[in-house]
Amino acid sequence: MRSPNLRYLPAVDHVRAYAALLIVFYHGLHVFSYEARFGKTFGIDHWLQPANPLLAALAEGHTAVALFMVLSGFILTLAALDGGVRWLGFIRNRLLRTYPLFVLLTFAGIAAAPQNFSFGAVVQQLVGLGNEPGTFVSPPFTSLLWTIAVEWQFYLIFPLLVAVLSQGWTRQVAGFIAILLLLRLAIVIAGGNAREVSYMQIVGRLDQFLLGMWAAWRWRQRPPTPRAGGVLAALALLAAILGLWGFNLQGGWPTEPGWKILVPTVEGAVWAAFVLGYVAWANDAGRAWSRALARIGEISYSIYLLHFVVIWSLLRSGLVPVWSGRFVVDALLNTLLLALPLTLAVSALSYAFVERPFLRLRGNYHRDPAAAAGAP
Repeated sequence: MRSPNLRYLPAVDHVRAYAALLIVFYHGLHVFSYEARFGKTFGIDHWLQPANPLLAALAEGHTAVALFMVLSGFILTLAALDGGVRWLGFIRNRLLRTYPLFVLLTFAGIAAAPQNFSFGAVVQQLVGLGNEPGTFVSPPFTSLLWTIAVEWQFYLIFPLLVAVLSQGWTRQVAGFIAILLLLRLAIVIAGGNAREVSYMQIVGRLDQFLLGMWAAWRWRQRPPTPRAGGVLAALALLAAILGLWGFNLQGGWPTEPGWKILVPTVEGAVWAAFVLGYVAWANDAGRAWSRALARIGEISYSIYLLHFVVIWSLLRSGLVPVWSGRFVVDALLNTLLLALPLTLAVSALSYAFVERPFLRLRGNYHRDPAAAAGAP
């Protein structure tokens, strides 16, 4: 994804691709297997808890949302470190980047479920509060739009965060995260749901954006060598797999213990380390695998928002075959052989005709374009 505000970093598109593919397989695993087991629409009442650590980590593939949010903080901060940020220009670019497909899916949801329509609920969705109670809901079209609301809540304060963090990056990020942890603790003591506040609210997710921002500052100050970056990325990935395995053993996403207020911070730290290391290791890769991953990363926004529509449509159309009779194996095969190719095809079309025409309208939002133009 090329931006008028930053030198192109192919490794960032790689990470986008990894996160997008992870979320496709995560939803495919759960939705296809649940339908095969119970013959009805997916619910969280029979959460998968595989014995295999890799499969258990995939069953908790919602962590891809955390990876996307860390990456947002990382890439936006890299663009802001040289020339600063003009708020209106930044918001305009973010609208052009995220809003066209977002609005299209909202109105597709209205057409699919007009009985769910209310003016207030749709307005709430469109103004960036789709993660709050009362918003418009029309699965599968709006199922993932809540994450865009959280992103938008971050975008609104991002230029201010850049200015504040520049007063002392490590100290300020650590202080912000300490306050957020205390706030989540107070929310739980007051009767709030630890899972929901940590997963769906900006009070839970802001840790991840902040840690991504810190990783960008650290990378600009002193990037790891490619060798050190590769080791860091590998260790972070191993920590993510083991952590998700342990998380799954404790009941996984559906459970609501108070300790879940710590999850966004831990996820953010692990994925920030991964992004920092991976970008240092893979950014200069010029081989075919790098170009293929970068292409998937380029269309990752469409993949993210459209894959659930594809999975749902396959199920409702009765086009999901039984391969082996083993529901997990069949779910993975149906994701790999049906949902993923169709999602990639639809997403490439969406990118070409919905996203890219608006992306071409973006401009430079730096306060000092001359300084930014001189950045590496």
